Amino acid sequence: MSDRAGKLEVHGIDVIPEGERVSRPSDFLWIWHSAQFSFGTVVLGALPVVFGLGWWASVTAITVGLLLGVALVAPVALFGLRTGTNDAIASGAHFGVKGRVITNVITIGVGLGFFAITVWTGGTAVMVAGHRMFGTPTGLAALALTMPVVAVAVILVAVYGHATLIAMYKITAVVGGLVTLGLVLVLAPQFSAEYAGGSYALGGFWPTWILSALVATSVPLSYATFQGDYSRYFPSGTKASKLMLWNGGSLLLSCLLALLAGAYATTVFVDKTQPWVQSLTDSVPAWFAVVVIVFGFVGSFPQGSLCVYAAGLSANSIFWRKSRAFATILVSALGFVLLYVGTMVFDTVDSMAAFVTMLLVAVSPWAAVMIIGYWHHKGDYRPADLGTFATGGGGRYWYRNGYNPRAIGSMALGVIVGVLSVGNAVYIGPIAELLGGLDLSCLTSFAATAIAYVALNSRWSEVSDGRVPLPQQS
Repeated sequence: MSDRAGKLEVHGIDVIPEGERVSRPSDFLWIWHSAQFSFGTVVLGALPVVFGLGWWASVTAITVGLLLGVALVAPVALFGLRTGTNDAIASGAHFGVKGRVITNVITIGVGLGFFAITVWTGGTAVMVAGHRMFGTPTGLAALALTMPVVAVAVILVAVYGHATLIAMYKITAVVGGLVTLGLVLVLAPQFSAEYAGGSYALGGFWPTWILSALVATSVPLSYATFQGDYSRYFPSGTKASKLMLWNGGSLLLSCLLALLAGAYATTVFVDKTQPWVQSLTDSVPAWFAVVVIVFGFVGSFPQGSLCVYAAGLSANSIFWRKSRAFATILVSALGFVLLYVGTMVFDTVDSMAAFVTMLLVAVSPWAAVMIIGYWHHKGDYRPADLGTFATGGGGRYWYRNGYNPRAIGSMALGVIVGVLSVGNAVYIGPIAELLGGLDLSCLTSFAATAIAYVALNSRWSEVSDGRVPLPQQS
């Protein structure tokens, strides 16, 4: 078996041989719980409270948002199962083998964005807990020194690859769950379910509630293009229903626990405008600060490594002549730049809110294409034809010179409608403005893409279009 923990993964974007597809859908239990039980995800649960919602309003916004997000992404795990490769390559079945670059851009952007959030929270945890315990400096200069330590460790795990990641997830899921439980317990004397909130970020309850729900939706949706990284290692005979149950159920439960923990903690903070981890360490007993500093470092591994691994695999389908490890290191350099721009130049909370909202505008229409395309193709794919970008073109998914205008055009329409519907603290589109600040970008972008894609396929089916013969081998 070539895929073993502690050994560099040899596979990149190639199709995983059936004999090496020995993982199980239950692995998603470890994958998602380890990823969510980190400060990088927990801090997103703080946003509804920071936006002005009370405890129960935050609970409902988070729950509804997560249900929507999980419903949109759970079926996408089937692509790795059916094709034996990652989602960027599998998406070529609908966008075209060259059009798959759309997925590359989304995956790299999402992966590096959440990598930056994870390293920022992890580095901040180490910095502020260290200050409380040992009197070490705080501020941007100190943060600039602690973040690289966290980032390098995260990248190293991602470079080793799949088996090492799975082994780490099984440990960090348990540790992270215990730390999250400990956080709830130590803050319990200060917590009140009667917390009513503050001034609404968007001026009214419902616009702010919807913005908060969309932040929650963005968490599971952010993993939409990551699922094939793991489901490609499941045996091809795995039942689709079993896969979606483990995937969707684990994702929903882990996100719900993590985001509610973040909202719970934020309600007790005296100053909700300062960095979240700073407020956390100020609110917990001194002995728990030790836990914060350790988990701020170790807890960054699963979330950050998951994101960098996905971005590296996606970059590998652009630099396909290079190894996966090389592509991962290359894209990590870009992640460092994004990390420092986001934390040192811009307001971090506003940056996070804007990032996760705009993320939906890209990922929602992408998911619409993939889910409807799967239904249209009846889940029948030809993996060998997905890699013809590297062999001269042709095959079932060549469409129009490697691009599928139906899928690309439908997604472009969805993105435009989504941008016009965005409403957050950084930008309000004209549709959102007409609705009094209501942000329906997730729904409008998905719906616009779905309607256009179904209509185009009804008139001009991609299943029978252009199956260009593969070039003859000399």
